[in-house]
Amino acid sequence: MAEKTVKLEDPANNRMGSAKMLPLILTMALPAMFSMLIQALYNIVDSFFIGRCSEAGLTALSIIYPLQLLMIALAVGTGVGINTAMAYFLGIHDRKRADEIAGASTPLALGMWALFAAVTCLMMPTYARMSTPSEEVIRQVVTYGRITCVCSIGLFLESGWTKVLQAEGNMTRPMTAQILGAVVNIVLDPLLIFVFDLGVAGAAWATIISQLVSFCLLLAGCRRGSNVRLHIRNVQLKGFYLSLIHISEPTRHAQIS
Repeated sequence: MAEKTVKLEDPANNRMGSAKMLPLILTMALPAMFSMLIQALYNIVDSFFIGRCSEAGLTALSIIYPLQLLMIALAVGTGVGINTAMAYFLGIHDRKRADEIAGASTPLALGMWALFAAVTCLMMPTYARMSTPSEEVIRQVVTYGRITCVCSIGLFLESGWTKVLQAEGNMTRPMTAQILGAVVNIVLDPLLIFVFDLGVAGAAWATIISQLVSFCLLLAGCRRGSNVRLHIRNVQLKGFYLSLIHISEPTRHAQIS
């Protein structure tokens, strides 16, 4: 039996419109799985280096880990809403609407980040005291947690723009951005933790910087190598963002659970 081929009316759009089904699935699935694996490396690398200098710091990282999962769930879940809506409009050849969805990704990501940052900043000391009686561990939890959660703007923006590129079938650049971010994190962790003697704060800042590096690479890809053009001023606020949030709800719940 001949292999099924996906055909769209606009073959010049991208390879999503003309590639064979099985190779297309493989070339899209494998980079996404690899990117998720790399995302898990951030906590592993931080734990490896922090464990060499502070037992209390390692305990603090394990306490913060559930909050990091919640943060990833909010960021990725929101990105999935963008991805789903964009893929739909690209599929029916509504380029203008797809551009508007892409333009909505940044303000939506910023809104989610601001909400998460405000709540975690205020609740971090209480969360730390609920998790451990040790004053030293509490101090480390508040230090690491506030930096990684409050300064997580890069993660939210990166997740949104990753889904924008993936909606077009561009899986390579998000994976490349993740790899570069992981490399930056591996390099900065020992430098900030041991050389600059920042301890858990150094591990947290290494994570934040690496997330911002990944986002910058994605943003460059969207400006130079993407078919989508941003028209943020055309986005209708009323009902528009709510529908995207509603679409992304199942993914957020799955990530959290």
